[in-house]
Amino acid sequence: MLNQLSYRIKTPLALVLVILVATASVSILLTWRSYNDARESFISQASSLGRVLSRTLRPALMHDDTWQAYEILRTPLEKDENPGRDFVLLDKGGLVFAASDPRSFPVLARLTSLPIEPPSLFESKTQAQRVIEDAEGRYLYVATLVLAEDGAPLGQLVQRYDADLLKPRLAQVSQGMLLASLAALLLLLPIGWLAGKRLAEPLSHLAECLGRVGRESPEAIQCEFPEGRDEISQLAHRFHEMLTELRAKQALEKHLAQSDRLAALGRLSAGIAHEVNNPLGGMLNAISNHRRAGEVDPRSEKTLSLIERGLTHIRSTVSALLVEARLESRALAPADIEDVRTLIAADAQAKMLGLGWENGLTEPLPLPSAQVRQILLNLLLNAVHAAPAGEQVSLSADPQANEFVLRVDNDGPAIPARRREHLFEPFFGEGEGHGLGLWVTYQLVQQLNGKIEVDSQPGHTRFTVTLPLDENSHVE
Repeated sequence: MLNQLSYRIKTPLALVLVILVATASVSILLTWRSYNDARESFISQASSLGRVLSRTLRPALMHDDTWQAYEILRTPLEKDENPGRDFVLLDKGGLVFAASDPRSFPVLARLTSLPIEPPSLFESKTQAQRVIEDAEGRYLYVATLVLAEDGAPLGQLVQRYDADLLKPRLAQVSQGMLLASLAALLLLLPIGWLAGKRLAEPLSHLAECLGRVGRESPEAIQCEFPEGRDEISQLAHRFHEMLTELRAKQALEKHLAQSDRLAALGRLSAGIAHEVNNPLGGMLNAISNHRRAGEVDPRSEKTLSLIERGLTHIRSTVSALLVEARLESRALAPADIEDVRTLIAADAQAKMLGLGWENGLTEPLPLPSAQVRQILLNLLLNAVHAAPAGEQVSLSADPQANEFVLRVDNDGPAIPARRREHLFEPFFGEGEGHGLGLWVTYQLVQQLNGKIEVDSQPGHTRFTVTLPLDENSHVE
C-alpha cells in the first residue's frame, strides 16, 4: 500500500509519525517521572510524619498509656478527607499497643498480615525507619522505631497507606501532560508536514522531469534544481548530464538523417544532371548554329536570347542541385532581374496577384547571373504559391557598397513554427511540394558566401538574401 504513495506524501507522513511517536514517548516518560517524583514526595512526607509521631508516642509507651497513644494516632487523621490511611503502634514484642482503627487492629493482637519485622530485628539506629511495599502493590508501609532516651527500641509505629491515594496525583499529572502533548502536536505536526513536503519536492520534481524524457524533446525539458552536495543534487547533476548527452545524440541523429537525405539527393542530382545536360547542350548548340546560319530579325533575336538564357538557367539549376558544382557564370546584369519578372508574370496573373518590382540594379555586379536568377525565381515562385488570390507579391533588389540585398515579400499566412525549423531541408515540404526549391536556394546562397533570413508573421512573410560582392569570385 505504501509503495503506491508518492514520496511527497510518504516523507511528510513519516515525519508526522516520528513526531507522534517521539511526543508519545516523551509524554509517557515525563508522566512516569512526575509520578515517581510525586510518590517520593508522598513517602518523604509520610516518613517525616512517622518521625514526629514516634517522638510523640515515646511517653505513651513508657507509661503504658494506650489511650494517650490512641489520641496521638488519631490526631493527624481528624481532618483527613481521604480514607485509606491507618496508623498502628506496636510494642517491643510486635503486639498492637494502639491503632487509629481499633476494629481493624485490635489491641494486643499479633498481626501477621503486616509485612513488618519486630523492632528487635532492627540492627541499628541507621535503620530506624523503613519503607515497605507489599507484594500485591496494594499498600505502602512506613515503619518507624520508637526509641527511648538511651536509644533502646520501645516499639514501632507502622503507617499503612492505600496505593489508591496516589491515583489522583497520577491522573492530574497525566492530564497536564496530555494537554501539553496536544499543544506540542498542534505546533509540530504542521511544521513536520511542511518540512517533509519541502524535503520531498526536489525528488518529486526530479521524478517529474525524468517522466518527460522520451515523451518530449530534450530541448524542451528545462528543469532547475537547488545547488548542493546531497544525494538529490548529485542525481540532478547526472540528470542534466543525461539531457546534454541526449541533446547531442538528437543533434547527431538529425545531422545524420540530413546527411542521408543529402546523399540521396546527390545521387538523384547526378542522374538528373547527366540526363538533362546532354539535351540542353544540343538545344544551345542549335540556337548557336541558327544564328550563324544567317541574319535573324530583332524580334526573333530577342526570343532566341530569352530561350538561350532560359536554357542556360536550366543548366545552371541542374548544376546547383550538385552541391559541389562550380559557380561559373557571367556577371549579373539589370536585364537578368527583368527576365525573372517576365518568367514570373504569368503565374502572378493567373492568381490575380499584384506584382511589386523595385530593381535598383543599374550596372553589372560581380555575381553569377544564373545562380542569382535561380535564387530569385525560387523565392518568387514560393511567394506566388503562398499568397492568397488578389493579394500582393513584391521584389526589392538593392545593390549596396559591399553587398547585394534581395527582399521577396508576400501577403500570405505565417509559416508554422515547426516548418520554419526545417525550412531549408530537402524533402521536408508540407502540403504541396517536396521542399527542394528552398533547399536549392539555400545551397546557392551558401556557395555565394551569403545568408538568407526569414521573417514570417500572420499576413506577411519576407525572405531576405544578402550576397557579398567580390570582384574575383564566381564570375567568368
